[in-house]
Amino acid sequence: MIDFRGKTAVITGGSAGIGRSLALALAKQGMNIVVAATNRQRLESVVDEVRKIGVRSTAILCDVSQQAQVEALAEQAFAEYGEVNLLCNNAGVTTIGPFLDHTASDWAWVYGVVLMGVVYGIQAFYPRMVRQGSGQIMNTHSQAGLVPDYNLNHGPYTSAKAGVMALSVALRPEAAEHGIGVSVLIPYAVRTDILLSERSRPPVYGGPREPVVRLPTIRPGAPAPAPGPFMLEPDEVARIAIEGLKEDRPFITTHKGMRPISADYFERILSAYDV
Repeated sequence: MIDFRGKTAVITGGSAGIGRSLALALAKQGMNIVVAATNRQRLESVVDEVRKIGVRSTAILCDVSQQAQVEALAEQAFAEYGEVNLLCNNAGVTTIGPFLDHTASDWAWVYGVVLMGVVYGIQAFYPRMVRQGSGQIMNTHSQAGLVPDYNLNHGPYTSAKAGVMALSVALRPEAAEHGIGVSVLIPYAVRTDILLSERSRPPVYGGPREPVVRLPTIRPGAPAPAPGPFMLEPDEVARIAIEGLKEDRPFITTHKGMRPISADYFERILSAYDV
């Protein structure tokens, strides 16, 4: 999908951070934008910004951990716009702390949003895209999930993100047979509020909590990143993502300096085959 003009994108987690920047950047490319999240005020603010660019936009309240709400999101998006050409499964939350400190509700919340939110998005939108004969899906992954023992104390998040990668890679060959592209966006440090996501924890998962914010704990002995930008702005991530989408890249990386971290992880796996 090289030409985005007149097409429609649905973005979960679209009220802030990477999602908001994707909404604005895609709108500037001429796309109509449906933004979904759990904060009505922030959603309406993004819709106002998008409409000022000169395209259509709709805000839909949606907790992606709830399958019925994701299905309703798809129903409304297709009803209003006729087609959905790009689905950005972008919603994310995290907890912070040792595995020992995590409760069942912690795991259910993070897996519900980070992994099952992507599953529900695919279940709701992918069959409809197949029927329309075209589309693209971009799932927001994370460098932390790509190398799950680099950043410690985010166990549910990193393991759920690892599932997002496997799901995306497995889906891509099948989706290609139907004219649909599947890409994985792999950011690392981005200036967002994800570390504050505990404040928005729904009652079904224990309700809002004051987040514990701490500096990342890097695995002892981990290799150093290569020189390069560390903390990116969401707008820069959106720019890189759109560039990757236009080329239908399977993997869209934002932090080139993390290559040594990934190489070390994959080499540790590959070396096991030599034993």
